[in-house]
Parts: sequence; C-alpha cells; structure tokens
Amino acid sequence: MKLMLTSRRKQLCQISAVSTALLFLSGCSTMQVPPVVAESTYVPTKWTARLPTAERSATLQAWWQSQNEPELAQLIATAQSVSPDIATTLARIEQAKSLQAQARAAHLPSLSATASQSRMHAPLYNGTYVQNQAGLQIGWELDLARLRGADTMATRAQLESAQARWHDARILMAAEVADLYYASRAFQQQKLLIEEDVASYEVAAQWLLRLFQEGLVSDADLATARVNASESRARLQQQQASCDVQVKGLVAMTGQSESEVRQLMQAAWSRPGSPVPFAIAAVPAQTLAQRPDIYMAERDVLQAQATVLQAEAARLPRLSLEGFVGRGNFIYGGTTTNASTWTFGPLALTLPIFDGGRREAEQRAAEADVKAALSIYQSRVRQGVREVEEALVQLDSAEKRWLESRTTAQQALIRLQSNQNLLQEGLLSALEFEDIRRQTRVSESNSFVLDLERQRAWITLYRAIGGGFQPSSLSS
Repeated sequence: MKLMLTSRRKQLCQISAVSTALLFLSGCSTMQVPPVVAESTYVPTKWTARLPTAERSATLQAWWQSQNEPELAQLIATAQSVSPDIATTLARIEQAKSLQAQARAAHLPSLSATASQSRMHAPLYNGTYVQNQAGLQIGWELDLARLRGADTMATRAQLESAQARWHDARILMAAEVADLYYASRAFQQQKLLIEEDVASYEVAAQWLLRLFQEGLVSDADLATARVNASESRARLQQQQASCDVQVKGLVAMTGQSESEVRQLMQAAWSRPGSPVPFAIAAVPAQTLAQRPDIYMAERDVLQAQATVLQAEAARLPRLSLEGFVGRGNFIYGGTTTNASTWTFGPLALTLPIFDGGRREAEQRAAEADVKAALSIYQSRVRQGVREVEEALVQLDSAEKRWLESRTTAQQALIRLQSNQNLLQEGLLSALEFEDIRRQTRVSESNSFVLDLERQRAWITLYRAIGGGFQPSSLSS
C-alpha cells in the first residue's frame, strides 16, 4: 500500500511505528542458550605426583624472561614472529572475527538507500511521463526462535577457540626453541670434555709409543692406546655433528643466518644455566583450565550445542518484514508534482510443514555431534591429567638424579685433586693419572646430560600445564 504524504512529520511517525512493531515481534521469543554440559567429567581433587618446590618461582606468562637467558628470550621472540603456524592461527582469528560480525549483522535490520528514475511515453496523451524516487529500503527477519543467541554462542566459541589455538602455537614454538637452545649448550659443554679426552688419549698413545720403542710395553698395549685415541676422535666428530644439528634447527626456526645464530649463542654456550621453577596450582581443575587444548575442546562442545539450537530454529516459523520510506516527484507535460512515499510490508510468515524429515534428521545429527564433542572434551581432560602427572614424575626423577650426579662429579673432582698430589710425589704414574682425569670428565659429562634432561622436564611440564595460557584474557 502506498500513500502520498506532504508532511515530513508524518514520515517520521510512520518510521517510528514500523520500528516499534519490529521490536515488539522480536521480543516474542522463548529459546534459551543451554550451558556447557561438561560437569560430569571427572577431575581429581589433588595431584598424586610430587609438586616441585623452590624458594623462588616465576609466573608462567614471563617464565622465559625470568631464566636470565636473554639469548633464549630473543630466539623465542624471533621464532614466533616468523612461524607459519602462528601466522595461520592469526588468520583464523581474523576469519572468526569476520564470522562473528556477520552473525551479529544477520539479526539486525538491514537498511539500504535506493534511487530510481523511470520514463514512459504515453501516445494517447502525446507526452512523456517521468518518475523520480529516492528513499530507504528496510528489511528485517525477526528472531522468533532466538536464533541470534545460538549464532552468538557459536561464533564466540569459534573465535575463542581460534585465539586459544594461537596461544597453543606460541607455547609450542617457545618450547621447541628452548629445547634446541638448552640442548645446544649441553652438547657444546660435552664437546669440550671430549676434546680434552682426545688430547689425553693422543698424549697417552705417544707415551706408550716411546715405551714400546724402549721395549717396556707390548704391542697390544700400544694398539689399545691407539684404538682409544681413534675412538675418542670419532666421538668428537659425532658430538660436533650433534652441535651443528642444534644450531641448524635454531636457524630454521628463527629465519636468521647461521652466523647470526652462532654469534648469539657464544655467550650462552659458556654460561652455566639452571631453570627457574614456576608454581603449579595444587588443585588440578585450576591447572587444567589453563590448557589451550582443553579450552578448545570445551569451545567445540559449545559450538555443537549451538548447532542443535540452529537445527531446532530451522523447524520453527520465520517472520520477515519489509518497508520503504522515500521522496519522489512526477514530471508530465512540464508539470512537476512532489510527493513522499512509504510502504509497510509485506509481513511474511513462513511455517515449515513437510520436508521429508530433513530438518528432524539434521537436529538428530547435531545432537549426536554434541555427544561426540563432549566425549572428546572428557578425553582431553583425562589426557591433560595424565600429561601433568607424568611430567611431574619425570621432573622429580630428573631433579633427584641430577643432584646425585652433581655429588658424584664433586667427589670425582676431590679424588682427582688427591691423586694429583700422589702424581707430584711420584707415587702415581702419568698414565694412571690421565685415566683418573678421564673418569672425572665422564662424571661431569653425565651431569651435563642429566641437567639437560632436567631442563627438558621443566619444558614438558610448562607445556603440560598450558604454558601461561589465560582464558580470561580472551575477548569476544
């Protein structure tokens, strides 16, 4: 229906009436968004493994910066800035934000500006009829089934899941860089010890050669010394290869040149390091809430629940409304007539009657997806408990064995110093003393190996408890 108005005030009144009707109809909805149904998942009340204790501990969010390892913090930041996995997760966040904006806009009225001109020749009147019109086209599909709540829940869960995936990618990248960093230092320290072994075995071989020439030792003794020297050189080559592999791993992850990485690592190789502990919540539920994978599984449950609501909404009536408000004029025979136009409608109601069971099947499939998502969530929680418990056990074992290795290395050093006095007094041969010195280096090398294992155990625990991920920091 079209009415010709001459008053601007009447125009505004009609627009207000249309908006009021839309808001009233939109308020007649009943569907509610259900909560997450994951309370049935069993979570222990406390950890059974021993928690680490320390006089000083760092927060997970700044754990890498608290290690007094500036090279490590720099390498992690560089690797994260060039990581394709992190770049991909950032793109997923932007896509999720776009979907969220689309979902919000889909339930709001649409407003479009239109302008048109039409000409018609009328032979009967021997003239041309011209109509000009400009105005606003309004359209709105009213949310009778509260579909907006389901769409909002789905898109928000998708966005939060994408943000958690970004955090997870950054945590994984930091852990991988740290593993290479600590391994590189441990291998370099072991390499120095092997170099000392090579020099020691070569000196021993030279001494035995002179003794053999003097007839004081057998050829078997000389051959044994040469075998030991050859094997030590082979171990040195193998250790050098291990050192190079760690550096090349850092090069690949950071995108820097090998010379830049080696220059950066020079100070780290010569610096003794010990990981700064971090605190762990005594209540497992608090720890598990900080794991990105569990958080993402929970978001998947929410998305599945939203799909059920969307399937239910597809079986309910839909109501849409359109309208138009504009101004125009008519030109005929040199006469111009100005007019205002508004339309209310059509108001269309669509009620699904028969679809061969398609919508019902879609709803059943969506409900099955909820059960599957909930099962995956519960499995992730159980796996999270297991990973934290195992990481705590491995850390406790590594710490204790490392302490024992340090005691062994200290006692071996005391023994070496005592035998050095015997050497100076002529009560011990140089060959026997070199053998004792090599045993001391073996003890020190074992300590380096266990120190690396301890550092890796801390990294594993860091990942197992979420690496500083904070769900509360995510924004919709």
